[in-house]
Amino acid sequence: MLKAHITGKALCGVYSHDVARTKVAQVQQLAEQHGYPLHCTMEVEEGEEES
Repeated sequence: MLKAHITGKALCGVYSHDVARTKVAQVQQLAEQHGYPLHCTMEVEEGEEES
């Protein structure tokens, strides 16, 4: 968790595209509802193709 504070980002998990998209939406919604300035994104792993 310290990495997020130092670099501004950190890996939170590796998921299939659909699961990752759902988790990003859930995190963004919860952060907004509770007033946290959290930004969540998903990225394609290097060497992998986006489906």
